[in-house]
Amino acid sequence: MSQKQPVLEKHLRQGMDATYSELRSGSTVTNIKEEDGHVFVEYKTRNEDTCVVKGKFLVGADGKTGFTRKKYLEPKGILMEKSSEFHYEAIWVALNWHLTIPTPESHPKFPLWSLGYTPEEVYDLFFPVHFNFICDPARPSVCGRFGGKEDRLWRFEFVVKEGEDGHVMASKTEAKKVIFPYLTYPGKRFGLSEDVAWPEDCITWIRSRPFSFSARSCNKWALGRVILCGDAAHVFPPFGGQGIASGFRDAVSLSWRLKVAIDPKSTNHENLLRGWYVERKQQFERSLAATIENGNFCNEPSRVKAFFRNWYLWLIQLIPSWRHKLQLGSRRDGMTKYDWSPGLPFLPQFDGGKLLPQVFSAPIDGPAPSSLTFTDDSIFSKEKKGVFQIVVILDSVDQLPAARSELAGVVPPDSVTQLDPSEATFIFHNQRSSISENLAALGSKPQRKNLVRVLGAEEYTAAGVSSDAEGSKFARPPPIFYDPNRIRRDLGYEKRYIIVRYDRFVFASCKNIQELQDAVGLIEKTVNG
Repeated sequence: MSQKQPVLEKHLRQGMDATYSELRSGSTVTNIKEEDGHVFVEYKTRNEDTCVVKGKFLVGADGKTGFTRKKYLEPKGILMEKSSEFHYEAIWVALNWHLTIPTPESHPKFPLWSLGYTPEEVYDLFFPVHFNFICDPARPSVCGRFGGKEDRLWRFEFVVKEGEDGHVMASKTEAKKVIFPYLTYPGKRFGLSEDVAWPEDCITWIRSRPFSFSARSCNKWALGRVILCGDAAHVFPPFGGQGIASGFRDAVSLSWRLKVAIDPKSTNHENLLRGWYVERKQQFERSLAATIENGNFCNEPSRVKAFFRNWYLWLIQLIPSWRHKLQLGSRRDGMTKYDWSPGLPFLPQFDGGKLLPQVFSAPIDGPAPSSLTFTDDSIFSKEKKGVFQIVVILDSVDQLPAARSELAGVVPPDSVTQLDPSEATFIFHNQRSSISENLAALGSKPQRKNLVRVLGAEEYTAAGVSSDAEGSKFARPPPIFYDPNRIRRDLGYEKRYIIVRYDRFVFASCKNIQELQDAVGLIEKTVNG
């Protein structure tokens, strides 16, 4: 994920629904109190006015040093603990630069102009597109671009060795000693007598400071009506971008549970929230394992072991199947699957607990859209009410009438999940183009909005070079390792009806309508306890 925080926050703000939310920036929480089935939060505004807000629940997503955990929950026994399986503690310097690309006009003596290099080629040479792990036993480092290409932002992180002071190492003088050798190429590479270095006056220092990196997680992520989310609940080392990714997973997985918990029919919010963090802790440990695997490659201090590591990585890339597994990284193990334990909201007897893969999709009666759309966009479109949805997997349009008829016989449950068979999404495989004839067989226009077909890599790529797509200025990523049959491959080719939760985890995957009816009948007991 190459993200730029100001842009990310801008889009999050734009996505807020003013009907249900209000952003009060510049506020500082000063007290939290639980009473009479509510949480009361006292805070000071930027003008130092004292205010109180009341709610059914409080989600503290206020970071690893935030008020919610440090001041309210730690005295109640909730503590940030080291991972039982994976240990990592270190101080790193993290710095951000803004780069200005040199040109023949601004830097006429830069030696690569005479060799035919363009300014963009020079930029790509010194600051490659991909994120890079510098596996130097003397000082492990990580670097790469972030934000959009036009932002010209670059991040470099390096470990602070024992005996060094993190704040001293973050100074320009010391940081340059670490970084600038990586921004200098030997002249002989280009047939030149002198080395070639990136012009220092093309660098603007945005930030440089030390950070303490560790692998930790709270013993509980919720107590009563107060919940911890993101870095407030867990922290990761910087070897895989899992910190921000896990924060989003926390939020999505928590969101549907909060909607259920505030329903008057909900009877056991503590069990609901416990199930949330038990599941999330499982994924935390797996993400942490992948992060530590990356870190172990990067942080090996022994030059002898590093020598064998480098040869090992070189050799296995000579065998295509091994190289492919290496490129996949943690994805080689497939999508996340939770291990069931009492209180978790899925049905293991119906293969629940698997993460439903995302695949590119298009309307059944239209071409591939110029903007990216996934199957999720249809399954959980904004007009749908249920936090659980039914997905029907079909091989051809000919199967649609029978599936609709079977689904019409499913009795909607009186459930806090608001599952409604009439909101079901039908996903068609092997439909390589839109259906323009016999549209009546698909139903009316409103009925067709829940009918989507899976896109193959070729059609997905072609849609990205349309005039509309190019006009959006969004560079569509290439479909590397994309598998249009991933849903069927992961869930099983014999599965027809899927009940999926809002966080994309499968509640139940069923072979036939009878299994679906049985699973529907277990929803309320499983979720509401």
